[in-house]
Amino acid sequence: MRTNTGSAKKVLQQIVSNGVQCVQLDALHDDFVDMTESGLRDVATTIRRLGIRACGVDFLVSPETWEEAPERTLDAFSRAVAIAEAVGNVPVGTRIAKESEITESAISIGQQSGVLLSTHGTNPPEDPQVGWHLPLALLSKDNPLLALVKANHAPLAIRLRGDIVDETSLEYEGTRMVLRELRGVLDAMCWNPMTILDCDCDDTLSFVKAWQIAGP
Repeated sequence: MRTNTGSAKKVLQQIVSNGVQCVQLDALHDDFVDMTESGLRDVATTIRRLGIRACGVDFLVSPETWEEAPERTLDAFSRAVAIAEAVGNVPVGTRIAKESEITESAISIGQQSGVLLSTHGTNPPEDPQVGWHLPLALLSKDNPLLALVKANHAPLAIRLRGDIVDETSLEYEGTRMVLRELRGVLDAMCWNPMTILDCDCDDTLSFVKAWQIAGP
């Protein structure tokens, strides 16, 4: 879930109150920027105490930022990896370039801590050392499920963003995704990726309901 205000702990409590059992942490949240190792352990303890678990960490700076400020961005990425390691060695989702020297450096930083780097895109990365996160908002407007059907393996996660319409459809910038069709494809492929709800806290219940109604 997305939030513009509140501490990390407050956001976690909101997640619990909305019935969500897993959380995708945002490494760019103000609370994480200068958090100490003790603070990270406290976050991990809070997650366990609330009865939820972390499924991943977002580090969603733009691809241009990686290229324009590589050293600073790698330092910030290292913090994201530290967060991921503290909450259970979960993957870090990024928008990094597919093949570059800085990509290799980021992969190495993750591997040293046992954390997988995963890239956002419509197709799986060729590098087997890199995971795949699929934001549905990136899919083609004409045939949004085609890329998924053609993929040679499952994404680690799919990311839902937009407005829920007709109870089980998701609309984003003029493209409508029928969630029942999406779940049908995932079921047919025997894929069970994590589902990331990229929405405001107030919209969580409608997203969860739509996903559950659409499911097998």
